[in-house]
Amino acid sequence: MYKLKALIQQKISLFIALYLGIILNLPIFYRRFHQVHYANTQALMVEMIAAFALVYFITTLVSLTGKTFYRILMSFVVVGSLAAGYYMIVFNVDIGYGILASALAFDSIDLSKESVGSHFFLWTLIGSLIPLIVLWGGKMPGSALRETTWQKLLFKGGLLLVSGLACLMPLKWMEHKQEAHDRLDNRMMASYGGVVAATYSPSNWLSALGLFAYSAYSQSEDTKNLFDPAKHFTYVPPKDVKDLYVVFVIGESARRDHMGLYGYARDNTPNLDKEKNLAALQGYSCDTATKLSLRCMFVRMGGTQDNPERTLKEMNVFSLLKKQGFSSDLYSMQSEAWFYNKTNADSYSLRETIGSEKRNTGKPVDDILLINEMKDSIANHPDGKHLIILHTKGSHYLYSERYPRSFARYQPECMGIDNSCSTQAMINSYDNSLLYTDYFLEQVLNQLRDKNAVVFYAADHGESVSKNMHFHGTPRDRAPIEQREVPIMVWASDKFLANDQNRQGFAQLQLMAKNKTPAYHEKLFDSILGCIGYSSPDGGVVDQHNWCHVQTTGSN
Repeated sequence: MYKLKALIQQKISLFIALYLGIILNLPIFYRRFHQVHYANTQALMVEMIAAFALVYFITTLVSLTGKTFYRILMSFVVVGSLAAGYYMIVFNVDIGYGILASALAFDSIDLSKESVGSHFFLWTLIGSLIPLIVLWGGKMPGSALRETTWQKLLFKGGLLLVSGLACLMPLKWMEHKQEAHDRLDNRMMASYGGVVAATYSPSNWLSALGLFAYSAYSQSEDTKNLFDPAKHFTYVPPKDVKDLYVVFVIGESARRDHMGLYGYARDNTPNLDKEKNLAALQGYSCDTATKLSLRCMFVRMGGTQDNPERTLKEMNVFSLLKKQGFSSDLYSMQSEAWFYNKTNADSYSLRETIGSEKRNTGKPVDDILLINEMKDSIANHPDGKHLIILHTKGSHYLYSERYPRSFARYQPECMGIDNSCSTQAMINSYDNSLLYTDYFLEQVLNQLRDKNAVVFYAADHGESVSKNMHFHGTPRDRAPIEQREVPIMVWASDKFLANDQNRQGFAQLQLMAKNKTPAYHEKLFDSILGCIGYSSPDGGVVDQHNWCHVQTTGSN
């Protein structure tokens, strides 16, 4: 009887391996076949064998836990693979840590659900139906760890060894072929096995899930354990800091190559085009997903580990300004509470709180609601030395929901999650969202024109936009350039520029903009401090990282 049940279980495992490893990945195999520029037929066969063998290895390993846990855990793998497969197949999304962290985090669930429509649920339900029936309908033995003899354990161990080698050895063979090919072309590519693991389901989302779990367990990022620059360096404030207003606008999914201000064919930045005190820099993001970029864009260079989860090592520039005596408020259309807590802002309000205010009753919850919050913040701090952080929704998908109908300049638009949209419709909607960003930023500047003020704007990452494709979060080592090229802008009021030192520093920004000098997220920490006039005699502001640094005679 045991042998019969064990045979049934092996058939179930083979079916699950075939279904998840081969059938579900067929469209991905097709894409990879056209991406590999050498030995693509061999690569296709190797990757199909590896994908099948990996799933079989997982099913065999899980079977050691007993039939109940086997069914539960494999049901989770099936449903997770179907869910990931929807975005991989329909939207060509590269599933990595950034995507998974954004999807699983409860404090950003409002944005995650906006990328999930009825088609997703139908796909997952229908696609999971047959494997779940097979899993729960077939008879199988109990736990091999409790009930089997050494011979049976050896049999399971043999299956694990064979399936593991069947997965690893072909990949190693192809990796040697790639290395030989790369030597001929004088180039260095990412690990072949690593790319394959990140390309197919379920290895891509399972490895990302493992990183997410590890990060949640071992990297609670207790502020007490983070390096605090305010405690290790001396910071000298500018003379006019007492009446200074600093505003940082965190953009979302904005690409500079789709903004008229940066030379885009469409004039979707008519307001910013007219700003004489604006420096539009050639920005590059430090990562490709909101959670990851928020970790690395406001700390000193090296303030996060260079790992997929961007483990935080240091306190950010906003907490430093708080310790320099700035009051601070933060208003957000997103819900990255973990980040907001680390700014040490005096108060912050999220979209739910802002939307529930009486004055906003009946209004759509979009970025323009942040303007009234900003007005109140300024009014409550009339003497200055005040920091305001605005976190926008910007150009997060669904683009057509990011702007009022009066800004639907470019037609046709992509109007629904489940719609089949052409590339042009997607781009039209995306460009309209940037048109609205232009309007929003103009309203921000209007609140500060008569004050001693500096406004910084930087998008967290870019966006890939084409037919039915509207995502970011590709692991940064292989992300397309449009997910890294972002707008970074600095605006200064006339009153701020009346100071000679400030004017000279701003001239350096304008020179960078004119020369199209790259501006990296990793240098925001030093540049925010340097551009508003802070200095440090012991290295707290690194001159080479400060975009506003004015070289004196004899300096390097």
